[in-house]
Amino acid sequence: MDQQIERSWRQANRQAIIDLFQKTSREKARRILALGRRPVVIGGCGRSGTTLLLSILSCHPKIFAIDIETVALCPDGYGADGLYNQSPDLTVPFRFEKIYQYFLERDIPASCERWCEKTPRNVLYFERILRHFGERVRIIHIVRDGRDVITSIHPGHETKFWVTPHRWVMDVAAGRRMENHLQILTIRYEDLVQQYEATVQRICEFIGEEFDTAFLSYPHSARIKESGAWFNPAQAANDKSIGRWKDPKYKEVIDALLQEPMAGELLRHYGYD
Repeated sequence: MDQQIERSWRQANRQAIIDLFQKTSREKARRILALGRRPVVIGGCGRSGTTLLLSILSCHPKIFAIDIETVALCPDGYGADGLYNQSPDLTVPFRFEKIYQYFLERDIPASCERWCEKTPRNVLYFERILRHFGERVRIIHIVRDGRDVITSIHPGHETKFWVTPHRWVMDVAAGRRMENHLQILTIRYEDLVQQYEATVQRICEFIGEEFDTAFLSYPHSARIKESGAWFNPAQAANDKSIGRWKDPKYKEVIDALLQEPMAGELLRHYGYD
């Protein structure tokens, strides 16, 4: 990576910290920075369960789950439709001021010791996130059967499919390239909803937190119960949308996915054959 780019990243981060101390008390600024010492980052292709996973983790008393997609760690996370099918711009600095501003506007429970941020496009930035945070960060990549992903409708766009076949392949392939890293855990959406307790136990072990009984009363114990990514408020994990792609009406879009280079290999790799 170009040294000038690295310097611009560091300078942007320093400026964000300076601005934070100027906006609030020294005590609160230090509290906000402390939450980022051992962050949990979630990424994965859109419509793969990233919001569900964040909501579940919001049950844990030590985790402050950020209930908006800050795009702080994937600066080009949103934009024109075509953006989702483009490679990331790795020259743009992280936008930590977005996370700091989020916490400036909220009361932080005394029990919280770390934040958890979810923006799907984080999956394209895993390597850079690791380089920035070092051994402190834990990253969770959530994968879902691409055939169900590309037939998913977003509440905000009820007349079209939300994820293109190309985007699913691009995002999942990016996560797969990093799957053997010790600080990255890959879980399947299907396991999260069908083997809920065992999967959450596995996640807790990975991030170094004890399994809390609050997980067993999800969604009532969750801090995040609503999202623009959902049609309805949080519900108990269920598998009712698994296998949706088998409806004949989706044949055309499924065929388009299977024609994408690597799609078949990725489906097999994650057990969707």
